[in-house]
Amino acid sequence: MAQAKFPHQPTIRQLLSCEALSEAQVLSGHDLLDRTVLQVVTSLTPPPRAGSLVVTRIEALSCQDRSCLSTLSGLAIIKPVHEDLTAAQSEQSPATTGIDLELEHLTKLCADTEIPLIVIPGFGETSQPAEDVRLAFLDEVKRTASSMHAHLISLVLSDGLPGLIEQLFSWINRPMAVETADFKILAAKNMGATPPGQQSILSEQLAADVNRQLRSKEHTGIPDFALRTFRIGRRLVLPVVLDDVVAGYISVLLRPTDDASTIAEYLAPASLACMVDFSQRRRDRPTSNVTQESLLKDLLSGHSLSAADQERVERHFGFDLCDGLWVLALHIIQEQNEPTRSIASLGEPYISTIIEGTRVFVVPFDQKSGRTWQQEAHDLVSRVKKESPGSRIQLSTGRLTQTALDLSDSYREARQALIIGSMIHGENEFEISYGELGVKRLLYLMIDHPELDRFYEENLAPLEAYDSEWESELIGTLAVYLQHGANLNSAARALFIHRHTLRYRLEQIAEILKVDIDSQEVLLNLQIAFIIKDMKGK
Repeated sequence: MAQAKFPHQPTIRQLLSCEALSEAQVLSGHDLLDRTVLQVVTSLTPPPRAGSLVVTRIEALSCQDRSCLSTLSGLAIIKPVHEDLTAAQSEQSPATTGIDLELEHLTKLCADTEIPLIVIPGFGETSQPAEDVRLAFLDEVKRTASSMHAHLISLVLSDGLPGLIEQLFSWINRPMAVETADFKILAAKNMGATPPGQQSILSEQLAADVNRQLRSKEHTGIPDFALRTFRIGRRLVLPVVLDDVVAGYISVLLRPTDDASTIAEYLAPASLACMVDFSQRRRDRPTSNVTQESLLKDLLSGHSLSAADQERVERHFGFDLCDGLWVLALHIIQEQNEPTRSIASLGEPYISTIIEGTRVFVVPFDQKSGRTWQQEAHDLVSRVKKESPGSRIQLSTGRLTQTALDLSDSYREARQALIIGSMIHGENEFEISYGELGVKRLLYLMIDHPELDRFYEENLAPLEAYDSEWESELIGTLAVYLQHGANLNSAARALFIHRHTLRYRLEQIAEILKVDIDSQEVLLNLQIAFIIKDMKGK
């Protein structure tokens, strides 16, 4: 990276114009002075990062140190000058002669390794010139960084995020992208959206970082809110923060040999420029963010929230303005040989998060609209299929909740219904409500218990054996009778038989099973036995 041009870092030529280097001489590499300086150090041990300017005394260099010269932006040697000696005496001094010989050798070495060699006269305390150069470097960094901030903000105002990405790409020559908090690409150069596996890692790490800083801010009252960069795989990611919440990300794809700290220095001003664009977008529509999604996840999972967080999430998602809330849980199933897809957040007007690998949606309920969960489910499935064509969607919902405080109960119900639905329907599509499962939700909790098989054998097996032996249809007759609420006339019409014929069959059934077919308890037992029959695939 020593050869790269980093516009927010000062060059050697710029540093030579400062007062600390006004008396310096360039011994070699006059044509290499436009190299950027990434840091100023005073030693080659341990080897400094690529692009450093080393300012040191020549006697402090060892032969082993010099092996890393090729990675430097430049080398500045402090040559002691004794003010109490005349120039002629200084030149005739044996020590000076030795230094000159070393400089001659070092000049050739620097020429061979193609780095500039600079000599700085040192009067008195020889460590002072190094400190002067370091301070001059920091001043120049501040000046150029401020200039770059202003340039990037101006660029994003005129050319938007695509113009910003193009400019950054021309500087650092690395793939880049800007995404929303729910990982939708806003602008990119040779780079796609964050992969689903990395999304969850980033969200978890970032949520912890955001919550930690929010708690710190509440305790200290400090208004500054800054986030660190995250290294996930080959991606270096910096969140874009707006109003103390994460509104999106700016990412760079690194090479194995890249210095992440150098690239990160570009993401900070770029993130500030992105804030300008995100702020403009927020004027048109609310921007989903990681903080609120993390709080929503905690709310659905039943974790306790502070009063401030509770108010924040309700106000952000508008829960305080609706008459109730539906919780819908989704699984997506791809056709065989199709690549695996994840259900991403669908954006406005959908509110969602991921819990334990399941995409969970919270849908506000408006009493005046009268929309049912089935209508909401139909619209949601249609939207998901548009995003993921050819997929099969399994959807479940909990019971309607009145307040956000009950969301965790509704989520638990929706998740249980999703599991039961997959037991009933396998990998086929379904839309199922926990409230409509009835006794099934209890039976599926003990589906592998031998008592279920025993209950079925006692109530229906004798009738099935009779049908098998005499080729009768008593099982089917009983099923229709129960489906019609034990209503003789209604069941007879459905079976296309006379009600007397149905009554005769029911008497046969009662005799075979040795039960009172008009008893409510018997009818309930038979209904449960039929449910077990369906569950077990009998």
